Formats: sequence, C-alpha cells, structure tokens
Amino acid sequence: MSASKEQEPASSVSPPAQATASQEHAAGPKAIIAAATNPGNSKAPPQPTAAATASQDTGLLETAVSSANSPESKHETDPHKTAERDRELVEEFEYLLEKSQQLFSGLSDLPEIGSKYWQPHFQRTFEVYTKLWKFQNQHRLLLEKPEHYGLKRWEVGEIASKIGQLYYRYYLRTSETNYLQEAFVFYDAIRERNYFKGEQEVRNSALMIKKLRYYARFIVVCLQMNNTLMMLQLLEEVKSLIDVYSTTFNPVDKMEWSLVVKEMALFMQAVCSPVPVDEGGLTLPVSYRLVPRRRARMDRDVSRFRLQEAVVVGNRPTQIKFSELTLDMYHVLQMLEREPSVHTASVATTPATEAMSANTEPPPITATTTTDSSVFGEGAKSPEISESASSAIMAQEKPANLEGNNAGSNPDTAKSDIVVSEPKEKPRDKAEGSNERDMDRAVRRPNPHKYVLYQPSVSQIQVYLANAFREVGEQGCVLLYLSSDGQYANATDETSKTIAAQNGYIGGVSTMRRATSEANQDRGVEQLIHTLHPADLVPFTRKALFLIVESECSMAYRNIPNLFNQPLLCLLSPTTYPVQTNTGNIYTFFLHSPIVAFCVIAQITTMSAGKWTQLHRMFDEFEDAVWDVLLAQVSDAGVRKFMSDDFLRQILIRHVLCCVVLELHVEFTRAEHLPQSSPDHFQEAIKVPSLKLKARDIIEFCAVTDIFRANDSSPPEPQQHPADVISTAL
Repeated sequence: MSASKEQEPASSVSPPAQATASQEHAAGPKAIIAAATNPGNSKAPPQPTAAATASQDTGLLETAVSSANSPESKHETDPHKTAERDRELVEEFEYLLEKSQQLFSGLSDLPEIGSKYWQPHFQRTFEVYTKLWKFQNQHRLLLEKPEHYGLKRWEVGEIASKIGQLYYRYYLRTSETNYLQEAFVFYDAIRERNYFKGEQEVRNSALMIKKLRYYARFIVVCLQMNNTLMMLQLLEEVKSLIDVYSTTFNPVDKMEWSLVVKEMALFMQAVCSPVPVDEGGLTLPVSYRLVPRRRARMDRDVSRFRLQEAVVVGNRPTQIKFSELTLDMYHVLQMLEREPSVHTASVATTPATEAMSANTEPPPITATTTTDSSVFGEGAKSPEISESASSAIMAQEKPANLEGNNAGSNPDTAKSDIVVSEPKEKPRDKAEGSNERDMDRAVRRPNPHKYVLYQPSVSQIQVYLANAFREVGEQGCVLLYLSSDGQYANATDETSKTIAAQNGYIGGVSTMRRATSEANQDRGVEQLIHTLHPADLVPFTRKALFLIVESECSMAYRNIPNLFNQPLLCLLSPTTYPVQTNTGNIYTFFLHSPIVAFCVIAQITTMSAGKWTQLHRMFDEFEDAVWDVLLAQVSDAGVRKFMSDDFLRQILIRHVLCCVVLELHVEFTRAEHLPQSSPDHFQEAIKVPSLKLKARDIIEFCAVTDIFRANDSSPPEPQQHPADVISTAL
C-alpha cells in the first residue's frame, strides 16, 4: 500500500452511500438546480485546449492503470495470500472512495474568483476519480461479493454521477463546451444502463432522491446543449418518478419536487416554442452559439481585440427562469460560446457512446470528446447569489458546475479507453485564401470567461466586474450585460434629486435590495442606493468596456463619459416593447438568434424544412451585408477594435439587423420602441437602402407583409432624455 494510504487507514472508511444518504435526503430539491445552473467563477486553467486535456487525462489514466494493476492479475494458489490480497484490494477501494468524497465535498468551498486557488483542487479531484473509476472497473467482481465489500449497482452509478457533476462544474468554471458534452455522455450512459434501478423495490427514499437529483442535473446539461428531444423525454420520466416517489414514501418535499418539474417544463416551453416547426410538428434546427463564417477582413493595421471576460447580470423577478437562470441570461450565455464543429445532438452516436454500447463495462475517465475540442474555449459561470424556486435541488453537493466526460457502465466486462477523434483535414487550395485560415484560427480561439449573477447587489456586481478587469490584458475587453427592472431617481427631496442627477446618479437598473433598518427612510433615497447608476461604471472605463443594457431604463446609460479615452460602447434596448412575448426580451433575442426573433415578431409558427433552410441562407446574407456596411461606414478606432473580435462583431451586426427590422414593423413606431447605441456610430448604417432591401426580401419570402410597413418612412428621432445630463455633470 502507498504511504499516503497508510496515513489514512482504509479500515476507518465507511461505504459512500451510507455516509451521504441522510444528507441527500435533508437537502431540499431546490438546491440541486441552483448548483447545476449557478457556475463557479474564475479564470480557466492555462491553455485548456483539447490536445492538452487529452494529454493530461492520458497521463492520469496511466497513473490509474499502474496503481490498479494489483496482484489480483496474478493467479495465487495460497488461500491465505489470496485472502490477504483481497482484503488489501477492498481497503484500497475504500480509501479511494473516501478520498474522492472528501475532495468532491471540498469543491463547494473553493473561492469563486482566481483559478490559482481552485484549479489545483480540481486537478487532484480528477486524479482521484480517475483512479477510483479504473479501480472499480478492474476489480468489480471481487467488490460485488458480499463477503468482501458488497458493491451495489447504484453505488457505481453514484460514482459515475459524481464524475458527471465534476466535469459539469469544470465546464461552468471554464466554458469549455467539450466538458459539457462529456457530461452528457456520462449522464446518458447512467440512464441507458439503469444504474439507479430498483429504488422502489428496496423502499429506500435516499436512493430515490439520488435518482431525482440525477435527472435534474441531466436536464440542465441537455438544456445547455439545446438537446430538445432528450429534455422532453427526461421531463416525462422525472414526472413519473416523482409520482412514484410521492405515493411510495409520502415525503415532506414532494411539493417542492412538483414545483421544480413545473418550472422545468415552463422554461423548456419558453425556450422551444419560439422556434417554428415543420409540417410533421418537429422543431426546425437552429444554431444559437457562434459559428465561424467567411467575411470580408478588416484592415491589418487595426489592433485586434479579444473579448476575455463577460459579466452577465439578471434581475427580472417576473421573467420565466429555471433556478437562477432567466431567459435573457440563458440567451446571452449561448451567444457567448462557440458552436461545436459537430452538432451536440449527435453526441449519442459518437465513438464514445458507440464504444460504450458495444461493451458491457464502462470506459475509464479519459479525454473523450466527439468534436474538435479546439472549438471550445474559456469561460465560466457565476457565484450563487440567491435562492429560487428550483434552486435547492442541488443543495446537498453545493454548487460547482462542471461536467464533461464519459460514461456509465455495465458491471460485467471491461471496456477500452475512449480517445479523442481528430477531424481529418482535407487538402486546401491556395486559392481558398486567407479566409479559410482566419476561420480555422477563429475556431481555435477560446470562449470568454463568464461570471453569471442572478439578483446581485451593487457591491457584488462591482466585485466581479473589478476582478474581470484585473484579468483583462492590454488587447482584451470586458462585456457587461445588464437585464433588470429599473427606474430613474425619484427622491422626494427635490434638492437631493437635483444633486444626484448633477453627479450622474440619475437611475439605472435595479439590484437586490437588502432589508433596511430604518423604517422611515426616504424611498427615493433607498432606490438610489440599490440602483446601478451610470456613474458607478465610470471607474471601469479605464479599460475597454462593451456594455449591453436590457431595461426600461436603458437610456440612462446613453452618455457615460469616456474620461480615459479607452474603447467604450453601449448598446441600449428599447425602453418599451409594443409587442409582448413570454420568450424573453425581443432585443436580447435578436442578439441571440435573429432568425428566431424575427419569427416571434412576425408570428411565424410553421414552415417547411426546405423553406427554413433557405430562410437561414437569407439571414446569413443579411448579416454579411450588414458587416460590409459597417466596414465601409464605421471609422471610429474604438468601435473597429471591438469589431475585430468574433463575438462582439456578431453582436454589432445583429444590433444593426435588429434596428433595420424593427423600424419596418408596424407596431414599432416610436423612438422608445427601438434600440440605440452610445456613441451612436450606426445610425447611418441603419439607413442604408441595401439593408432595408434585404429585410424586405425576407419579409416577402415569409409572406408577412401585412405586419411590416411597405413605405420607407424615416425612423423616429431619439428624444431628449434625463441621461443627457451625465456627460456634462462629470
């Protein structure tokens, strides 16, 4: 036995299920989903490319194999030696099991900021789970014997589920979508192999709760991957499971689980319903993440920026949400990640899953991605900030959201490792030019690191924003997205109101309010305290800042002064929408997916698959035309730097596209119905006749001319707004 094992005797280790069953039961269902959707925050590990990940995991696997190649492989004849060998193997398994549990529990205590603090712990946890998974694979027959350990099938499923959670948490810390994809493979294998079967027969409520938690986590992964069919299947299965759970055990938390299922169903309906269906009722395919496209190149003398950090803030109590993720937040997170080179829906038929289905034993933990992992990049999610209806579902194992690798297993035979399938690159003609090389380079660029904050306080926003700016390099920038209710300063004392306005504290988006000890405090002053004002963001303009505001008070941020002469751009949503939807705010929806947003405002619900493909092509051409106009007309150096980043370029293109389309809609007739930007570098681009012609071609193609204006009426002029005082006040 190893020296470390001698320090922590295996004889004192108890089986994992008994140690955690009561804790699983004690935690209400709401905390599970919170842990699955509420990411940890920090910078990604150094250069987490696919090749590095594969190499790292291979090294871990070799270590696991060497430690797991125990004397069991040597055929001993002495019964005493055999018994001693078996005892040592059981002790080794118990030690690895306890160590893995200790490390996994420690994930919830890791700081949300600073990869140098949490990365080593994740590394160690990956190593131990790799050894544990390999060890139980090789010695399953021995461990299953009642006289030795009595390993149950559901205990193997519990280990696999923990590995899935580990990879999903890592995805949330890094935004590397390959880890999310691998989490799907693990969870799907657990379901296919029925690891948690038999929980009703043994009448063990703790096992039933484990299965419910597993389903909740699996649904979250499918939601992130836009795997609609699997989500619907899982939802039906979990509904049936909750019915059995309620009738069999009559638990005190049955209402909470029912509420969670309703919240899941409502959120999935809001996500899926905007997308048109074909004649057979099947949802038409649509891509929400960034897809590399060939576009005209920018001037070489423009220094290239990269979106390195993103802070996503959501505070819409009335908007449909799932745990601590509102629809607007979900849409923004999707558009800040690159689309895998192979659609995630095909994961179920990848080499990884084929290998698993062809063998009865699960594969060890390895780098098992089905696409070119270089497509994925850094990023992260955010801290837990508040509780929500479904937020307790992952309570037991507090939040850390990362998942990603392989599979479940069958307890009979052993399976070979899953390897990364490298995409074959066909020979390229020199005539294809530099655009092809640019696309390859774009595919390999990482995703921005993300902090996701649900109903934060002003101080929390400032803390995470300050940390994001600390991590940004000279050629990097920060994106701040605010989706929140808001209002302008309205102090009852006219003098206080005037002073606040003169200093730039004129109102803005609302944040989480804390209970005040002064019952008679001026409500207007209280509103000022719990509002993120434009002046609050001025210190963060020392570096490049890209601001998107989705609020009825978005125009409060229209004239933030650029005191430090750094690139600064604010995209501001309409302050009122004449068309109301239950699918999130229209402006954010256009930034997320213009084709689906257009279908929402044009009331398009059905379309043939062939026509949908052609419509996709028309929107691609529309975006290309917008890009050409921006290249020709936008001369501001700061904006052109933003245009050099793949994500920000797409956002700017879709901002202009949204403005062009909404100006033609019969309901959007007033200035407050339209998005704006500050500084306004895009008004001339929006008026270009060729763009309106592209929009009209799409309108006529979809036969929705009755919803859009036929004449080219000039757009309404922006009105003077109280926000204008900030530029002269500071």
